[in-house]
Amino acid sequence: MLPYLFPIVRFLLLFLLLGACSESDPTSPGPSFSTSGAAGQPIEPTPDATGQGGAADQGGTAGQGEAGTSQDPIPFAVAVVSFLPGPGAGFGQENMPDVVLGPPEGGGETQGSLDVVSLGSEGEIVLRLGVDAIDEPGPDLLVFENPFFVGGDPEKVWKELGEVSVSEDGETWATFTCDPTHFKTTSCAGWRPVLASSSSGISPLEPETAGGDPFDLAEVGIQRARYVRIRDLSQIMAPPTAGFDLDAVAVIHTAP
Repeated sequence: MLPYLFPIVRFLLLFLLLGACSESDPTSPGPSFSTSGAAGQPIEPTPDATGQGGAADQGGTAGQGEAGTSQDPIPFAVAVVSFLPGPGAGFGQENMPDVVLGPPEGGGETQGSLDVVSLGSEGEIVLRLGVDAIDEPGPDLLVFENPFFVGGDPEKVWKELGEVSVSEDGETWATFTCDPTHFKTTSCAGWRPVLASSSSGISPLEPETAGGDPFDLAEVGIQRARYVRIRDLSQIMAPPTAGFDLDAVAVIHTAP
């Protein structure tokens, strides 16, 4: 493009952008979620018209960054407490926070779901669960990413691993050991395909059939957890889909 045309093009783009914004309903106080953070800058829920947010102290009140308006317990993540994207993030941020709340939309064994947000390299997200996970025999939590078997071969897994930590109060954390070089024998998230989805009809609350990566609270020595933190450990840098791609977190064992 010729240099003298730059000012004209910039003016036209600005004019069109302002015109598009003016068509939105200014009286609608619907919740918003900032997705403008650069790598290394926190992206957090923005208060809605009531001043409520998705922070850890909301105590179950459905506000910004939170799924649902019912007081019924929800066995999934219901709020994004914080999100610190790493370099190469971007995919799915326009759908935050809803894209990581509620049940997963898995893509099956041979393709990765697009119902995710990419954390970026060493990116980190903290979620609040709708109900406490409690320690009982077997998996207490399932974390859903979007890995798949390349060519349908279970020995060739397309994976972007993540480290999982849990907390009862959102302040003190217990971290599961994840060694990316031994991901099948340590507690890493992000390598088992997700089979549960609304289209497959497979329940995300059945560890034997849902897919995803299971976590047992007994492994880190705590009895219950209300918060889950996931930190990217992958080495794949392909903007805007770099890093761990989070779909959902499900609670298998809940308090009575």
